Amino acid sequence: MEKHTLTFRASNGYPSRCQIQIYRQTQLVIATDMDKGMSVTNACEIIANQVVQQFGVKPQQMFFIEEYRPAGPNHTTDLVQFDFADGKAFTCPRWTHLPEEEFKRIIQLAEEVEKMV
Repeated sequence: MEKHTLTFRASNGYPSRCQIQIYRQTQLVIATDMDKGMSVTNACEIIANQVVQQFGVKPQQMFFIEEYRPAGPNHTTDLVQFDFADGKAFTCPRWTHLPEEEFKRIIQLAEEVEKMV
């Protein structure tokens, strides 16, 4: 698993950051809100597109999960599905809430797959 701090420009031009975890074998990407600029929820398309460009994640195989406010009372985790417009960019995000136990299980499985290689 790789961890990165991703710096990006929000759609309004505001400098923003989030933490990115990449599990290469499963193409799982977790974007965690750092409360630095635009939220991962509002910037998920920007983040997903930049992760593909910057880290070489395969867009057609990527599983994208956002983790919003991990240290606060409003903590949520969601699977985000996108349209992949003309095979060039992620658009039209759709969120599916992941209960905490399910989120932990996904990470556990991704870690197990990483160890197998």
